[in-house]
This record gives sequence, C-alpha cells and structure tokens, in this order.
Amino acid sequence: MTLLGKRYADALHSLAQEQNAVDAIAGDLAAIHSALTAPGARGLLGSPDVKPEERSRVLGALTKGRHQLVSNLVGVLQHRHRLDVLFDLYPEYRALVMAQRGEVEGVAESAHALTDADVQSLASLAGQLSGKKVHLTVALRPELLGGVRLRVGNVLYDGSLRQALDQLEQRLQQAAI
Repeated sequence: MTLLGKRYADALHSLAQEQNAVDAIAGDLAAIHSALTAPGARGLLGSPDVKPEERSRVLGALTKGRHQLVSNLVGVLQHRHRLDVLFDLYPEYRALVMAQRGEVEGVAESAHALTDADVQSLASLAGQLSGKKVHLTVALRPELLGGVRLRVGNVLYDGSLRQALDQLEQRLQQAAI
C-alpha cells in the first residue's frame, strides 16, 4: 500500500460520506479492482507504449456506469499520471470503511479444513478478543500440523500444534540435565 493510495482513498471516503454513497463507491471500487487484477492490466495502464487514446478508451469502459465520484477520481488520476494509485485504492478505501464501522479483517489458519460452525465460532472468538466485528477468511497451512492460528488485524493468537511443539523444544533445551 502506498501513502498516495491512502490519501486518495481518504479523500474519496470523505466525499462519499457527504453524498451517502459509501457502499455504492465500495462496490464500484471492488469491481474496478477485480478488473485490474487481470494479467496485463498494470502494463496497459502504466506502459509508455500504450497510446493515451487507447488508455482513455480502456478507462472509460472501466468506469462506465460507475458512481460519478469514482469516474471523476479515475479522470484525475489519469490527468496527473498517477494511474498506479488505482491498484491500491480499493484496499485502502475498504480499510477506511471497515474502521468507520468498527470492523476488522481476520485470518484463521488451520492445518485442516474448517467447518462452517468452526469458522463462525472462531469469528465470534475473534470478535470477543478484538472488541470489533471480524471478517474472517480461512487459509490452509499444513505446516501447522493441528490447531488454529488466528490473526486479527495485526495481532496473532497462535494455538497451533507447531507452536506448542516449538515451545516444548525450547523448554527442553533450556532444562538442566
């Protein structure tokens, strides 16, 4: 993430709040971000070999039907030759929206697949630990061997078997024989 992306996201978020369009703009930015993750998108927007007319045509198609604030921002970024900001804009904007709502991202890492009930239970636990509503994603990490590692924001709660074995190993190495 870039500081410039944060600045533009903050300005867009402020304007969206004034117009009661926070969710609409979040949806538009998500769609644009999804399109920009396609292979070659960064090259198309940043390459000096691409003619400005072609770039304008692509950006016009990308912003067609989007909220006026989003279209205007893309135009400003194009005019100022800062289209690389588009790649960081949605994650920064989403973080602002989540912070405003008292929400946070979380990741539950497990060696084995978790059931929906397990994920709901972990999301509830993460909410209790953080005091916020947690949007939990699940990642499989076979190296954990068992248990769960829960990352909420920038805090890590490690209940994995790998961590327990590492701690046991350290205690055994420090023990007097």
